[in-house]
Amino acid sequence: MLAIMTGIDPVENGTITQGELLQQAIQRLEAAGVPDARRNAEWMLCEVLGCSRAQLYAYPERPVDAARRARFAELLARRLRREPLQYVLGYVEFLGLRLEVGPGVLVPRPETEWLTERVLQELQATLGPRVLDVGTGSGCIALAIKQHRPDADVWACDISPEALAIARRNAERLGLQVHWVEADVLADAFPEKVPGPFDLIVSNPPYLTLHEADELPPEVRDYEPPVALYAGEDPLRFYRALARHGHMLLKPGGRLACEVHAHYGTDVVALFEACGYEAVRLERDLAGNPRLVWARRPGPVSSS
Repeated sequence: MLAIMTGIDPVENGTITQGELLQQAIQRLEAAGVPDARRNAEWMLCEVLGCSRAQLYAYPERPVDAARRARFAELLARRLRREPLQYVLGYVEFLGLRLEVGPGVLVPRPETEWLTERVLQELQATLGPRVLDVGTGSGCIALAIKQHRPDADVWACDISPEALAIARRNAERLGLQVHWVEADVLADAFPEKVPGPFDLIVSNPPYLTLHEADELPPEVRDYEPPVALYAGEDPLRFYRALARHGHMLLKPGGRLACEVHAHYGTDVVALFEACGYEAVRLERDLAGNPRLVWARRPGPVSSS
């Protein structure tokens, strides 16, 4: 079956080189409409061969044994079905951390890396900050904050036990101490699950509406968890909850930092202002898209 799907025979007796294997995979991926086919093929083949991209091209004549051909055929078949490359590989790089990802968690996006960098910049003047990551998924934001700010007391929550299991495994492998909590931010009792007050609450909540599903690439629509993607019919649903709970969970002067849908940034700004937050502002990411909303709970800013 794998040979039919990939065009690569994993058990042939003849010799095939890594250069030939790479070209076959590129052709198959391009024919299937997979974006960035060459880079996808390179990543998967480098993973199977345990080599760098430079080594892959430096020694194209090296033969690939049957066991590695079989493994590569398995990965390629999954990618041809449009399973996300990060799921196929089993990991993603996020601000210098290698994180496990798979079904049950979103694949961290470059926009979320940028948001995390901005959060770290904002926390520079705060000693021993207490931070809450709402909707942590793989734990990418929480773990990156803890990695770069070892003095931070980092809490992270998610409604999904499967996501929290992946986040915990990432934390254990990286040796980073984060407090993980299973909690639903939409529940009225949410503040009872996480011990405030916090200097900062950060969140990349679900913000897609259901009618946007057909516009998504199959890697997202068919594989990533709907609970982490869709807000239902109200794209501001989770921001309303964050605004409500923020008044109870943030220190006076504490801040909210939320990733937003590029189409709804100004609506989130208006919502936070209507809920009594100060210094509400919308920031654009490196691509020029409005992606981050800041808001501050009224009161004097704490120095600790």
